[in-house]
Amino acid sequence: MILLVLLLTATQAGHAQRVQGVEKDGSCVCEVNSAIWAFPTAKYEAVSDLLEGCNATVQQLQKQVVMTSKELPKMQATLENVKARLQRFNYLDTQGLYNPLHLSQVSDELQDLHQIISQADKKRPTAETQKLRKELQKIQKDVEDMYNDNTFNLEAVKEKLRYLNNRVQTCRTIPADFTSSCSHRIMSNISSPLITKLSPFGKSYTSGAWGRDTSAGSEEKYWVQPVVKSQRSGYQIRYYPSFEDFMAGRNHRDEYVASSYTDSNAIQGPGTIIYDGVVYYQCYSTAELCSYNLKTKKNDRLKLPEAGVNNKFPYCYHDCRDWTDIDLAADSEGLWVMYATDGNYGNMVLSRVNRAGFNVTQTWKTRLFKRSVTNAFMVCGVLYATRYVDQYKEEVFYAFDTATGLEDNTLSLPLEKVSAGIANLHYNPTDMKLYMYNDGYLLSFQAIF
Repeated sequence: MILLVLLLTATQAGHAQRVQGVEKDGSCVCEVNSAIWAFPTAKYEAVSDLLEGCNATVQQLQKQVVMTSKELPKMQATLENVKARLQRFNYLDTQGLYNPLHLSQVSDELQDLHQIISQADKKRPTAETQKLRKELQKIQKDVEDMYNDNTFNLEAVKEKLRYLNNRVQTCRTIPADFTSSCSHRIMSNISSPLITKLSPFGKSYTSGAWGRDTSAGSEEKYWVQPVVKSQRSGYQIRYYPSFEDFMAGRNHRDEYVASSYTDSNAIQGPGTIIYDGVVYYQCYSTAELCSYNLKTKKNDRLKLPEAGVNNKFPYCYHDCRDWTDIDLAADSEGLWVMYATDGNYGNMVLSRVNRAGFNVTQTWKTRLFKRSVTNAFMVCGVLYATRYVDQYKEEVFYAFDTATGLEDNTLSLPLEKVSAGIANLHYNPTDMKLYMYNDGYLLSFQAIF
């Protein structure tokens, strides 16, 4: 009898089963336990569940990949937009605008301030000037301590000097013949547009200025000044002898303040104002004010040595309005110029200009970043600033009172418009109206006190 040994391998748990067969009737007969080859139903179901979960996870990941592929270009576009908007403020880092000031510079400012206080106290001594003297002495002592202790807190000192300077400017001598028609200094509201008219030069001239000649004794004369070459410069003033002529677009005369768009006496930007027959504006490409007398045809210039120009500090809240670094205004208290400087961290600086001598008499420094506003204007010695709300609405949100040196950023006076951009906005004390050059449209409003 031949015995055969069969070796059978079971897959379950990797075990092998050895069985011995017996020859019977010419065949090899053996008994094998097949239980070890039973189908692993439980494990199969577990693996199936795992596969289904994996499929669901893969599908979810595929959806996320597809969504990311769609959103990524949008995110990249948004990032590029943010980078482009931040590019305007690179000068804050590259030019060291916020670096601490040298003590020698602070000392120079203290000396200048001491001289101004002494002059103000000599001409008109008051309790306020005496108080300012004492505060100035305290700051000088603080600066001396910095020298001795080698401890620098110059930004705090700079802020104290700014506040002290504003109070000194308020105390400085005001002309004896000065009178003001302002019974209330702060506006309470602004009317809807009284005039909405297309510029006589057409809608394509989106930058410019217009208004009524500012002078209590002048006739009702109106003017329009377009900014032509690349929305940067101009040299033409269109003058109307009456309101009726202005509305009808007739009987005008064109005056030219320079021989060309790039002449040194040409107009840069839309910050123009006309006061008693004299045109005041920023001189082309420089930190200077120009004046042009419409009667004598004579030009004059006034330097603003620290003013940022050529799109360093334009109005820039919603969309930067190029060439608006220097802006002129006129109210019942005289002629004003608004600009920004590195020394005041790009915040707005306000100077009062003596028209007779064409020189700066007083200067106030605000904490209003000039690039954070749409436009600004003066009413009764108060600086107002606007910001963009939407295409048809602005908001007057800020006021700085030169009489007190106090700032208020809680205002909310609505101001209507017909287009998004504002090139020029100024107040006329003669008729107590605001005049706006709004992307080629000429609007006027009544100021309400």
